[in-house]
Amino acid sequence: MPEHIPEDLLDRYSIGTIPADSVAQLEEHLLSCPFCQERLVETDEALNLFRAAATEVAAHPAVTWQRLWDRRKVFWAGAASAAAALLLVLIAGEAHKTQAPPAILLMRSLRGPAAEAHLASGRPRLLVFDLAIDAAPKNYEIEIVDAVGNRILTEGADVRDGRLTALVKVAHGAYWVRVYQKQAGRELVAEYGLRAD
Repeated sequence: MPEHIPEDLLDRYSIGTIPADSVAQLEEHLLSCPFCQERLVETDEALNLFRAAATEVAAHPAVTWQRLWDRRKVFWAGAASAAAALLLVLIAGEAHKTQAPPAILLMRSLRGPAAEAHLASGRPRLLVFDLAIDAAPKNYEIEIVDAVGNRILTEGADVRDGRLTALVKVAHGAYWVRVYQKQAGRELVAEYGLRAD
């Protein structure tokens, strides 16, 4: 697959008309590409606006028998369009419900103003840490604190593909994500900046 998903392929995925054999490769790219994830959200929003606009019926100023007859035709055409749009929404909605694993966010231990990771608030994200793991994942704990140090979340860690991971969901704000090793006390291993917009 190219660096990013082509626009027409992303549109077809959004409305659920992509061939089944292409879905896995496309979704694999979506899991690792925040740019394409945001484009998919924008495409879904544009499609919802299009569906809403398709159901509107234009008003006619003067009422005559011919216009009443024409309005009846417009009403039935609008009703058929609305039914088709509703069916499309239901089909596309079901397709997205079954294909919605949490987005992955790589946490890198860097310093400086551009070092904090960014994510969308209120949505679950799988944080993947750039740590070398020398113990079992149950010996690690993830803690998230806000900018003034109030504990927001404490979560056990998992290992996926040899990396320490944690599934989190936070509200809008700035946070610190701390990784502790629980053996022989509670030792701070790493700290990361995180911003939820």
